[in-house]
Amino acid sequence: MGDNRIGAIADDLATKGWSWQPGLLPDALTSALRAELIVRDAASDLGPAGIGREDDFHVDRSVRRTRITWFDGSTPAQQDFRGWTETLRNALNRELMLGLFEMEVCFAVYPPGGFYDRHLDSFAGARNRVVSLVAYLNEDWDDARGGALAVWNEGAGKDDAPAARIIPQPGGVVLMLSEAIPHEVEVTQETRYGLAGWWRVNQSGVGRIDPLS
Repeated sequence: MGDNRIGAIADDLATKGWSWQPGLLPDALTSALRAELIVRDAASDLGPAGIGREDDFHVDRSVRRTRITWFDGSTPAQQDFRGWTETLRNALNRELMLGLFEMEVCFAVYPPGGFYDRHLDSFAGARNRVVSLVAYLNEDWDDARGGALAVWNEGAGKDDAPAARIIPQPGGVVLMLSEAIPHEVEVTQETRYGLAGWWRVNQSGVGRIDPLS
């Protein structure tokens, strides 16, 4: 991960609150994570994903239709991904003074017909998720297969057109401010493999950057 890519991500987060980086995840790591996810999914290790947290958590297939399983750090692929994200975390903290601390990560499979309606990854001020990361693991993908990620800029209404529709190309990574950037997964026509992670803030406390400053 070169300084130019780090600089581009930092600039995007600071100016618009999200960044699309094709091919950012190394090919070997993408392949290893894909292979693990396919095995785990075939073994029925994944369960239906819900919405909300803690007492508000529930499964609503009219809002979200996907299967997930959480990382536990028990495999080489997961450990390598943790190391890769540590490099990125340290760089973002250095560039943007975000105080990113720990990350939670899950594998995600969207079956044919799967989707996730427009949402934020964290409520404003909650500080439980600060920067979100999505990585795509399929071998190849195009728009006809569906499953694009629609992204809106901060403050955009539900009737506004998205700022971008991102095709989930293998090894591509999306980063966004969890409290600020609405996004949705459009209906997929084929099985779509990926993972999602969220960095929490260091509780010693550094305010999040203002994407409009």
